[in-house]
Amino acid sequence: MTQKRISLVLLVALLFMTSFVSIPTKTSDVDPSDLTGIRVAVYEGVTDEQSSSLSSRTALFWMFRWMNATVDVVNAADIRNGALDDYDIVAVPGGWAWAYFQDLDSSGVAKIRQFVENGGAFFGVCAGAYFACDSIRWEGAYIAYSLDLYPNIGNGPIEEIAAWPGHNMTRINLNKGIDGPDLSGEPDSHTVMYYGGPYFETSGTDGVTTLATYDVNGEPAIIAYEYEQGRIALSGPHVEWEEDADRDGVAWENVYDDDGSEWNMMLQISLWLSENSYETTTTTSTTSTTAGVDPSPSLPPLEIDPALGLAGILAVIMIAVIIDRLRK
Repeated sequence: MTQKRISLVLLVALLFMTSFVSIPTKTSDVDPSDLTGIRVAVYEGVTDEQSSSLSSRTALFWMFRWMNATVDVVNAADIRNGALDDYDIVAVPGGWAWAYFQDLDSSGVAKIRQFVENGGAFFGVCAGAYFACDSIRWEGAYIAYSLDLYPNIGNGPIEEIAAWPGHNMTRINLNKGIDGPDLSGEPDSHTVMYYGGPYFETSGTDGVTTLATYDVNGEPAIIAYEYEQGRIALSGPHVEWEEDADRDGVAWENVYDDDGSEWNMMLQISLWLSENSYETTTTTSTTSTTAGVDPSPSLPPLEIDPALGLAGILAVIMIAVIIDRLRK
C-alpha cells in the first residue's frame, strides 16, 4: 500500500478503536456517599480564649475530613476578603458568639449572609448556632444578633442538663422519616455532649425541620432549613465531638463515655447541606467511595476493552488490504 493509504488505514483503525472507549461524563444522577469534591471552610476566631473553641473547630476539621471533604481553616480577615467564594459549606464552631461579631465586623457578617443567600451552606454548633439566630435568650437576658440566618430565638443554657459553665452528656431523640436529611438509618437517639448550647424556638417560623429534640425538655436540639438559595443546619449540642474515640483530634474520650458516634448522622446532614453543590463523576461502570479515606478527586482514566480494540484494528487492516489488492 502507498504511504497515503497506510495513513488512512491507521486513522480508520483509531476511530474504530475509540468506539470501545468508556468516556467519563458529568452527571447529577449519582447519589453521593460522602463529601468528595465539596470544600468546607471551618471558621477560626481571633483567640481561643475569647472566640472560637480550639477543640470544637479541631473536631469539625477532622469530622469533615472523615467525610472526604476538602477542609480549610479560615479567619475573619479571609472571610472579609471574599474567601467563602471558593467553598460550599462554612462551619462555625463552639466558642463565644458575640466575639464572632467583633472578629468579623459588619462586612464579614454580610459576606457570610451573602454566601448563604447565593447558594452556600452554613453549619453552626453551640456558639455557632447562637451566632446564626436573630436573637438569643441567655440566662434570661435577651440579646439581639445581626447575622439573622435564623429568624427566631436560641435559648440557653439548659440548666436541666448542666448549669453554665458546666457540661454534661445528654440524650437527643431523632425525628426520622422527615423531609430533608435522610436519618432513616440512624438509631432513635444519640448521647451527645452538651456545653451551654441552645434549644431553638420554632413557633411561627415556616420551613424549619426539627431533626432532633432534647430528651430532658422535648425542645428542638438540631434544626435544618433552606434560606434563600442556600441551606442551614444548626445544632445546640456538640455533635462533632467523639467521646468514645480520638479520631476527632481532641480528648473528650478521657472525660466521658459515649454509646455511639454522631458522625454518620452528620454525614447525612452534610450531604443534604451540600446537595446543590454536587458534580459527581461517573463512567459506564460506577463505584462509590467510602467515608474516611483522604480525598483524591480526579476523572477516571479512559477504559478500553483490549480484546475488542485489537479485533477492531485487525479487522480494519484486513479490509483495507483486501480493497487495495482488488484495485490493483
